[in-house]
Amino acid sequence: MSISSVEAHADIAALPDSVISQNGNPAKNAFAVDRLVQRLSAEADAATKRVHSLRAEAAKAFVGQEERFMRFMALTDRIHSILQPRLGALFTLSAFKDIQQSVSLEPRGPKGRGDSHGRTTTLCVPFSDDCPAKVELSFRLGHDGPIENAILDYRLDILPIFIKFDSHDQLLFPIGQPNEEAIAAWIDEKLVGFTRTYFELSFTDQYQKQNLETDPVMDIRFPRAFATGKKEYQGRTYYFYTPESSKEFAEHPSEYLVPA
Repeated sequence: MSISSVEAHADIAALPDSVISQNGNPAKNAFAVDRLVQRLSAEADAATKRVHSLRAEAAKAFVGQEERFMRFMALTDRIHSILQPRLGALFTLSAFKDIQQSVSLEPRGPKGRGDSHGRTTTLCVPFSDDCPAKVELSFRLGHDGPIENAILDYRLDILPIFIKFDSHDQLLFPIGQPNEEAIAAWIDEKLVGFTRTYFELSFTDQYQKQNLETDPVMDIRFPRAFATGKKEYQGRTYYFYTPESSKEFAEHPSEYLVPA
């Protein structure tokens, strides 16, 4: 008999009769417990191996993700170089001469690292007679979760809303193989659509109701932004819809005086 068997019999002998009768064969029960311990240990070992495997996969994915993120950072500068000249074309229009531009970054990691998850370029048109609404346009370049695709996001906000317009659109393209011509064409279409929408404000009564003037010669109501000229006469400002009416008023102002 082995030492373990002798010890097991000694332990059995020391047990009360009630315990021995309750558990049946103590040796067999001890063996079953040993098997349970082995099975539990096997589950613990499997869980440990699984954790090690997940760690290894995470480390591998992190290396790949960092490489893709570096490509995204380089792409961000390329897209910015495509966007900026096109925004410059927008600024050539007199209607947008006072437009305000800002660029914001979404930081990644510790401050000062210099990396970002996204870059947003925002244009704000100041409220004026020409722009009787809050108008804000933005382009944001970001990426998806795995950093495999870039997302160029377009947003247009106009408040209050009295007209229908495309307020949001997205362009998705692979970070590794961006089609820069297609991206440029997409940006062009967004800017043309924005410009069309912006000028629609001038033709919408709800936006222009505070800016309507009456041509004293033609007796026509029109938005102040459409005036071809204005004249001060006897302490009052008169706006003219056409050069002809302005000339007529200059020659015969007394005939077109509007009662105070």
